[in-house]
Amino acid sequence: MKKETKLDDIYQDVFEDALRYMDEGYTVQMVAATYMAIAMRLYKTHLTDKDYKRMIKTTLETVAKPFELKETLH
Repeated sequence: MKKETKLDDIYQDVFEDALRYMDEGYTVQMVAATYMAIAMRLYKTHLTDKDYKRMIKTTLETVAKPFELKETLH
């Protein structure tokens, strides 16, 4: 499987899990904060300090677009 395809697959799986958590009553902030905390720990564990700081800088400078829910998961 191509790297881009694998990345798209895991992104979609994790995003669907996030939507499911919200559908189960967790707030958007709770879900987002949990994923952010996990992401930060993973990055901190696997990146050098210099690369970690560069990743944080890139994240702060990146404009994120909101998503539109087209359907709900049940």
